[in-house]
Amino acid sequence: MTVVPRILFVHAHPDDETITTGGTIASLVSEGAEVTVLTATRGEGGEVIPAELKGLEGDRARLAHVRETEIAEAMAALGVRRHLFLGGESRRFEDSGMEWGSDGHARPAASMPAEALCAADVATVARYIAAVIDGTRPHAVITYAANGGYGHPDHVRVHDATVAALEFASWQTGRLLFVDTPAEAARAAFDPAQSGFAETGFAAAETIPTKPPVGDIVVAQDIAGVLDSKRAALTAHRTQVSVSGEFFALSNGVGQRIADREHFSIGAGAPIAAVALHAGPASHVLADLDLAAVEAQSMPAGYGAAGAADDKPLRRRREPKKPGIFAYVHAALLALLIAFLGAMQHLNVTVIDLAGTPVILPWGLALSLLLAACGLWHLKTMYRSSAPMLVAAIVIALLSYVLGQPDWLPGADMIVTGTLRSVAWLLGPMVLAAIFAFINVRRADPTR
Repeated sequence: MTVVPRILFVHAHPDDETITTGGTIASLVSEGAEVTVLTATRGEGGEVIPAELKGLEGDRARLAHVRETEIAEAMAALGVRRHLFLGGESRRFEDSGMEWGSDGHARPAASMPAEALCAADVATVARYIAAVIDGTRPHAVITYAANGGYGHPDHVRVHDATVAALEFASWQTGRLLFVDTPAEAARAAFDPAQSGFAETGFAAAETIPTKPPVGDIVVAQDIAGVLDSKRAALTAHRTQVSVSGEFFALSNGVGQRIADREHFSIGAGAPIAAVALHAGPASHVLADLDLAAVEAQSMPAGYGAAGAADDKPLRRRREPKKPGIFAYVHAALLALLIAFLGAMQHLNVTVIDLAGTPVILPWGLALSLLLAACGLWHLKTMYRSSAPMLVAAIVIALLSYVLGQPDWLPGADMIVTGTLRSVAWLLGPMVLAAIFAFINVRRADPTR
């Protein structure tokens, strides 16, 4: 059975898909692959190039509408039939904006709207991407490298969220690729001495905005045969891109050639055999990727045998199960130990003389709270849930309170007293638990 390749491209703004991967998209479509382009925002914060459209700049709603029509036109030029905006009808993510740093690279803007992509945590964005992965079942996913290409914060957020999404998703993708441009290719693209550049009227780059590659470049996708399609798609993004012959420029007016290669590194999944790379990078993003093996391994248990080890799809992280009874028993026993040790220890102090003034160092309280913090954090990270940790904090507080009641335990008020140190011990574990409850805990990515 012939497997039709399915590839998902994940980008931050309309025009990114064309600038960085437009040729690869058009090439895959021309080969019969099913290509899905997912765009995280509508580019509400973009600068506008044409003078007659300058009124759109700063009008986020109107610019978003125009850029929606632009990307629809670009998708038609590239032959893409399925384009999606992240969040669909349930959630809208907006352009976070950026500023240019002194190094010539992008950096986060001083402020961003409440609905900005970068205002949402990575896990939230990742779950929306994961839903698209499960809906499209791609054999390969392509997005930015960790540096965001030139540092745009939305690009970096899309990278981080896509990596996390592959772990959240049920579908096991065969390969994750990152757009990663070699330094020599970037220099060649921005070279003002190349033939035809002077006629464009574009400015020469003072510094190369593209950041150095993060990984090893293993794919140089040949897009020479679809340059007309990429050029047409670039032209469609008229608010963001100016096209002149074989060159284009963004709002900064700096010209660069429309290259006949698009470069990628592999972030995870099936590698390309070393022997195939002796002569240089592979010419196709699906090189050495066994689609049938990915298809079989991504089926539920019983629907096919696993393929070769080298073509094993990305491992995914299952959503953590709710803590069971053992977790709460563990939490209670650990809390009893911490409460007893902390109650016995927290009143210890050392008094030092500082220029004739006695100074109390409450090292016993500090040690007791450190013990409580370590125990609570252990429970939080072990079960990846706040519930057992909160139970432990309550048990610590209750036992410490009991140890301060002389009517219940004769002499107990000598253990937990009415001093400020005891008050800090009674309240400290609960405060620590409340703080830890707001910290997201995520296991290390096993695929990278």
